[in-house]
Formats: sequence, C-alpha cells, structure tokens
Amino acid sequence: MVQAQGGPATRNYAKEADQLWKAGAYSEAAEAFKKASEKVNPKNQKARLKKAYFAYMSATCYKLLHQFPAAEQQYEKAVLLKYQETEPKTYFYLAEMEMAQCKHDEAKENYQKYDKLNPGDAITKVRIESCEKYKENTSPENMTKHKVTNVTKLNTDGFDYATVMGPRGKEMYFSSSRAGSTGEITDPITGQNFMDIWVSKIDRNDNWGQPQPIDAAINTNQSEGTMCFDGRGKAMWFTRCPVEEKMNIGCEIFMVEKKGKGWGEPKKLALKDHDTTHVGHPAISPDGKTLIFASNMAGGYGGVDLWMSTYDKRNDEWSLPVNLGEGINTPGNDVFPTWGPNNELFYASNGLVGLGGLDIYKAERVGEEMKWENPTNLGYPMNSCRDDYHIIYTETGKIERGYISSNRNGSKGDHSQDIWDFYLPPILVDVDILVTDVETGEAIPDAKVIIVGSNGENYVMNTDASGRITMTEKPDGSRYVEPGGTWTIEVEGKEKAYFSASDKFSVADVENNTRIIRELKVLPIHDVIRLPEVRYDLGKASLQVNDSVNSKDSLNYLHDLMTANPTIIVQLMAHTDSRGSNSANLKLSQRRADSCVAYLVNEKGIDPARLVPKGYGETVPNTIYEIGEAGDTTATIKLTEAYINKYKSDKPKFEGLHQKNRRTEGKILSYDYVPKQEGGDQ
Repeated sequence: MVQAQGGPATRNYAKEADQLWKAGAYSEAAEAFKKASEKVNPKNQKARLKKAYFAYMSATCYKLLHQFPAAEQQYEKAVLLKYQETEPKTYFYLAEMEMAQCKHDEAKENYQKYDKLNPGDAITKVRIESCEKYKENTSPENMTKHKVTNVTKLNTDGFDYATVMGPRGKEMYFSSSRAGSTGEITDPITGQNFMDIWVSKIDRNDNWGQPQPIDAAINTNQSEGTMCFDGRGKAMWFTRCPVEEKMNIGCEIFMVEKKGKGWGEPKKLALKDHDTTHVGHPAISPDGKTLIFASNMAGGYGGVDLWMSTYDKRNDEWSLPVNLGEGINTPGNDVFPTWGPNNELFYASNGLVGLGGLDIYKAERVGEEMKWENPTNLGYPMNSCRDDYHIIYTETGKIERGYISSNRNGSKGDHSQDIWDFYLPPILVDVDILVTDVETGEAIPDAKVIIVGSNGENYVMNTDASGRITMTEKPDGSRYVEPGGTWTIEVEGKEKAYFSASDKFSVADVENNTRIIRELKVLPIHDVIRLPEVRYDLGKASLQVNDSVNSKDSLNYLHDLMTANPTIIVQLMAHTDSRGSNSANLKLSQRRADSCVAYLVNEKGIDPARLVPKGYGETVPNTIYEIGEAGDTTATIKLTEAYINKYKSDKPKFEGLHQKNRRTEGKILSYDYVPKQEGGDQ
C-alpha cells in the first residue's frame, strides 16, 4: 500500500490515487480518486476536465472491483461533467454498470449514445440487442424450470467460486478468498485475501463439512484458483497468479500428480507467448490429453479467448496453443470452460447476446474432432444480469443437478462471488382413468384397461371399486407416463356385458407438471344402440346441424364405438313421425338411414360392409317414460299418432313429440366381421 503523506488538509489525493492505480491497488485507488474529484472546484474548463477524469478513474476502479452501484454513481458524475467528450467510452461503461444491476432500459440508452459516438463497435451492438431482449428472455414463458439456490453452507462474504467434484464424488473443491488463506498479504486488486483452493467433504447425510485448504504444495502466498481433475482423479491442473512487486507477471497453469495420499510438486505448463500474458481456467478432457483454457495471448478475437493444447506423451510436452476460433470466441471475454457430460463445451462469455455480464453457454461438439460450435445461452434463471460462469453437472438425464458460480442478487456479500446449486426437477405426468356406464353414469369396477405408449411401454390394469385407475409413480420410483409421445387407452369389453371403448392422449409437448384425466364411457350390450341426437328437418333426409344440435357429433359416437369394437356389424334404423303417407314416410326413412351410412363411410372411414341402412317409416313409434318424484318410472308411453294428436293445441309439445319419433338407432346384427388387413385383403 502507498502511504499518504501529511494530514487531511494537505493530503494529495490525486497523486496518491495515481500511485495506487499504477500499483494495482484498485480498492484503495477507488476511494482516493473519488476524494480527489470531490476536492476539485470546476471553475474553468481545465478544472472541470480534471474533476471529470478523477470521477471516471474512481468509477473504473469500482468497476474492476465489481462494486456496480458505486461505479455507476461515479460514471454518471463523469457524464455530468461531460467527460464523454474526451472519452466516449464513458457512456459504454456507465451502461455496463446499469446492465449489471438489471437496469436494461437505462443501459440501452447509454449504449446507443456511445454507438452514435463510435458506430460499428460489435460489442455495443450485442449489448443493445441484449437490452432489447432482456424482458422477453426472462419472461415466465421463456425461463427454464431450473431452481437456483445459494449454497450458504459454503459461501462467505468474499469470493467462493469454480467448483469441481472430487473423483469419488464425495468432495467439492473450489476457489476461495476466505479467512485462513495461505499468506498474510491482502490482494490490492480486490482488497481481500489471495485465492486458495479449498475442499469440503460430504458426510453420509449429504451435509457439507467445514472447508479446508488443500495440500500446502499447491496453495502458496500467491493466488491459486480455478482447477480441474482428469477422469481418474490422478492429476490436477490449476491456475496460479504470481505477485511480484513492480512486475507485471501474468497467471500460469500448473499440473500436479497424485502422490500417495497427497500431491507431488506442481509443474508449470509452457503455454504462454509472453511473460505478461495471462493463462488460466484450465479444463482438461477426461483422458487428460486435451487442455482448454482462457488466455489474452496474441492472435485472439477479443479480450480473453479460449485456447486448446494437446499433450504429447512421447516428448512429455504440450502443443502450441490453438485458438478455438470465432465459432466460440467473441470480441468480448470468453472464459471458464468446462467439459460437459456428453463432450459439450460449457463456458462463460460477455461477447454474445445474453442477460448481462458473463452468461453461461453450451456449445455442441462437431464430429470426432476437438471442435465445437453453435453456443447456446442456458437462459434464465441459470443466467442473470450479473456474472454467471463455471458450470459443472453432478447429475444429468431426466433430473439435472450441478453448480454454477455467480455474483447475482442473493449472494452473501455485497460484491462477493458465490457458489450456487441448480436443480431441474422432472416433469411429472399423472394419469387418471375413469370407466363409466354411458347409460347410467355409474362407475364400472374391475374393468380391464390396456394403456399403450408410442415408446413401446404398455400396462394392463383393472379399475378399482370406484371405477378408477390412477397412474403416478411405480413401486420402483419411476413414472408410469413420462413426457413425450402419445398413449392409447382401451377398455376391453366383456361378453354380454358392455362394448369396448378407446381414447388417446398426447404428452409430446408437456412442459409442466400435468394431470391427464380421461373418462371412458362404455356402452352396455343391447340389441338396440340408442344414438344421442341424430335429427332431421321435417320431410328432409339431410343430417340436422345447427346451433342447438349437431347430428354428426352423435354419429361420431357410433364411429368411436365401432372403432373400439372392430368386429361388430350395425344396422342403422331410421324412423319418421306419423305425418304424411305410410309409403312416403318409408321412402323418407330409407333416405335418412342412407344419409347416416354415407356420413360414416365417406367422412369417418367405416367399411360399408359393416353398416346396413334400413328405413322403418312411421311403423315403430318411439317409447318414452314418465319419471316420478322418487326417480322411478310411473308410466311407459308409446308415441302413437293418436297419443300425439292429444296435444295439437300445445304446439311446442306437439312438435317435440313428433321430433322424438324422427330418430335413428343402431342394432347389432353380428359380431363376426373380420377387419381387413392393412395393405391386403381381409
């Protein structure tokens, strides 16, 4: 730390701030620049520019410390003092601080102001688009179903991030600046302890143990951070950032192999093109032969890019790093790579359209080569308007679990980086099936039901005493019905009891927990099948379809019955009322029966060999029943012409009784029809 000279009255904040800045002590420099700006009286153009410069530099320090509200305040002050006329990027950085606090509307305005001063900047275009899409991308209909929760047991008010599960899955390693880190020096950049690698063990009750620093051969009085293991857990790669006074030495990647119960001597990998270049964030392939890492070395596409190096075992050396290319890297920063469970590449970037700060992206591997493309944003709430980075999965499949690092709202400290767990619960589909008698509405117990899925799953069950089947969780904990595909339900008919019935449902597009409810109404076997509402206008044979009745829907009932019972042959019996001559009514009823058959054959696809139209004219009057208060039948009435004529003075009732005679019914002629084989003869 640079010591201030003199008391408060004589303290030279401007000089002190400049020295702190050059020393990389941003935490102290931020306050010193702020004080220096407050001391300046903007009495003239030169003084105003100086005051604006100090505010701008204070904001820049706060930005590097991720103290976004403080940085925003100082950038706003610089804008009020018109520092953007000297440094146009003042608008850009102010927008960055606003975006980091989810103030996307304000941020968009300042990005656009910068775009006018510096048109064509690719990152600015990305930021403006991110602001425009923020509300859409975080809307309930577009957010993912992940639950993201702060791991309070492991986090402190400092930096805790970049988790890695140990080879046995019972230990978690992570980077932390918590109290107890090796060495007594405070990092002048963050104002916190230097980073060390810590480990927490999981007990048999899945509780996190008190974190402990790992082997002293790895943690030093410098900063050690992001690390990874090979697939066997026999080797570790980690980042170390040396601290040498008055020297700009970039971070390095080290590799260390297991030695007994501890670790051997770390070896530095020769990856850098210059001493000042930073390399870090190692991600090793499971076989330990391909290393992906982040670096600002020359030849990249932006600030920090992802690079790759492969191991030559024969010569015991790592190849010259190769940039992963513009399909992955952007004009921004691309950092914190990790290998996915299916060889996907996960990484964080602020150079793509996202929610703000660093967002996590997944890129799919192409072929057998070490190449990835088409990075996809993991969406909200996996990403937020803050920095979200470094993802690992501990469980994949129907359930997803794992950890990310983030400084989002809800982190333990005001400016901390925290470990967050995420969980994608399975989508649960419950199915309730009720089987009832179509005539009485009563439930049918012990009905045999066959449920078949398009995925090949099939179940045979019987209804309970209430006529129900409930399909939720199997005895082994799996689900009867999973999202995706279609299912058919068939109630198997019982001889001389009731016909078969069928239904179907789809869960192809299910995205939330869903309960499927299906009632299958089965028809008791009678000689006559009474169709609900097949009607005709007076003297006409066309099916009546209007606002009050749809005769086609009624015939659809017969279609469903014949589809579920493919061996029955049905006679369609059409009747007329008693008005008109007997011969005319006989012909009219035949045309009506023919009309029903034509609909079922031409529009519904029933084989004509299964349908026999028969007109009965007025020869078979309908029968109605009078029901008493107790619900019992008090009288059986045949709707003869003589009976109906009693109500000639009551025109609505008179016409209604005649309408009951203009009906169509079905009659089972046989159960011997042999369905035709598809593509051949029957």
